[in-house]
Amino acid sequence: MKSHDFDCSDALEIVDDGCVGGGISVRAVCDLKEGDLVATIPKSACLTIQTSGAREMIESAGLAGSLGLAVAVMYERSLGPASPWHGYLQLLPDRECVPLVWSLREVDAFLSGTELHKTVKEDKSSVYEDWREFIEPLVLSGTWNIDPERFGVEQYFSAKTLVSSRSFQIDSCYGFGMVPLADLFNHKTGAEHVHFTSVTSSSSSDDDGDSDISYESHDGESSIANSNTRSSGKDDTNLEMIIVKYAEAGCEVFNTYGIIGNAALLYRYGFTEPDNQFDIVNIDLALVVRWCSSAFSGRYCRARVSCWRKLNYLGSANQHCEYFEISCDGEPELELLVLLYIIFLQEEDYEKLGYMSDALANLDESTAIVKLVKATSNKRMKMDQETSGDIKELLVSDNVCFALSSLADLRESLYGSSSVEEDTKKIERCCDMKERKAYHSLVLRKCERLILGRLRDYASKRSSVMIKDK
Repeated sequence: MKSHDFDCSDALEIVDDGCVGGGISVRAVCDLKEGDLVATIPKSACLTIQTSGAREMIESAGLAGSLGLAVAVMYERSLGPASPWHGYLQLLPDRECVPLVWSLREVDAFLSGTELHKTVKEDKSSVYEDWREFIEPLVLSGTWNIDPERFGVEQYFSAKTLVSSRSFQIDSCYGFGMVPLADLFNHKTGAEHVHFTSVTSSSSSDDDGDSDISYESHDGESSIANSNTRSSGKDDTNLEMIIVKYAEAGCEVFNTYGIIGNAALLYRYGFTEPDNQFDIVNIDLALVVRWCSSAFSGRYCRARVSCWRKLNYLGSANQHCEYFEISCDGEPELELLVLLYIIFLQEEDYEKLGYMSDALANLDESTAIVKLVKATSNKRMKMDQETSGDIKELLVSDNVCFALSSLADLRESLYGSSSVEEDTKKIERCCDMKERKAYHSLVLRKCERLILGRLRDYASKRSSVMIKDK
């Protein structure tokens, strides 16, 4: 780093606990206070498509994003000591232990029922197709004089894991890339000490990660915030590392990779956090339709879903499915409550809704739901219910609570026959370093199942309140 003009403060100590399975960490040698500048990193020293010796090859092939950066990583690795990043690349693992490079047998064994099971299997296939469509032709063309053994499918998978877990969005010129030093800091959700800042004339906030649970690496690289508070008289050729939260001497200094739940953490970085407050569970629309079709006819279910869509409601979506989020505290997404409410409407009220659907679709969300419930429900609403802002409560009925509990059971059945208690005991017996795949998969599964338990509690409490009211 020194030979490439990095400026790293003596207040930081890089600690290698690899001998005891801890890996690399960064610790404070002395107390660090908010605003302290602890490192400067030249952008030209970051490994990006723009700075790589493979830039011409990558751009001529029309490659960009994580695919292009993975090619740049493979190319620089193939150069050995001739690469400007040889010292840096030597310190990186061959590949990160993320699910993308687990065997299919391991994916089935460890991830069955979790948010990642289907995603990882489909993405493994997509990554292979990318290699065959874009990278293999570069090798076979003979134009670029590259070593086929350094650009094989396994090397591409390995490079993809490094890009997924270690790349940062730098700026609009350099795009995103591998940032030496920055990737030594470990992640802590919502409790970081340091931000990496690009000195530019405009400001923007950090990437908040993946609230929509999009796991692809090119959709959610860690970002480097822009800052104009320290840019007076400076150019934009460097990145700055600035303390944003007091760090006591001897403590580890954390970065954050974003506001990310355990599914995304495991997918991108290969680890989980046991008490991650940003965890969620998804319930696929397909699972809701499956449940509905078991209680009503398929025709009935399709009609109710169609009516729900006419009101301009959609579930969250990624490339794999349409789904509803259940938050860490077990609260269901509003869109799911609206759909369940419509599913249980009596035929007479359902017909009323059909006449009103066009008008309701053009109203703001709160007003539309109040009018919907007033027109289709016999229960009286107090004025404070209409204006309190908690419009979800208007949609909750005994039937909706029953449906939520049933959906939680159906979703949890995907994990198999083991209980949460059994998963907890397995976690206690696992070593998070020696049995990393099993350990973090179990943490993910346990956290998801606890959320489903909270969803049942959500339904049970509201159902009990309604019984008392009666």
